[in-house]
Amino acid sequence: MGAVQWHNFKTADNLLAGMEWSFANKEVKEIDIMLIKGGMVIGKSANGEALLDESDVRGIIGPRWDFFTVRDVKFYNYNFGKTGALGDCSHCFHPAATDSGARTYFTSGLTFDATVTRKVWY
Repeated sequence: MGAVQWHNFKTADNLLAGMEWSFANKEVKEIDIMLIKGGMVIGKSANGEALLDESDVRGIIGPRWDFFTVRDVKFYNYNFGKTGALGDCSHCFHPAATDSGARTYFTSGLTFDATVTRKVWY
């Protein structure tokens, strides 16, 4: 993706990620071009499956490229298993991955409720 923006998404009870941005256009070299703005990400709601407790869930997983921006997103209920509100490097955790992450992302205005015990998963 290049100049794509997601505004006000709401996600809950996802087994891998609420939102994931995998590949990015390497021509993008500015912040606020590849953007998630607004929205709410819930790790586990009252409707969540028991399988969530065994998953490595992240609220948002960023791409395998720098200059990714996340603004004004609210995170709730990331307090189970190996969860985290934010993760980097989409699919770098796969056994056959050839990339190991360590990206520079830009964030502002993020809200984490008291049930978010790990803000960043890496």
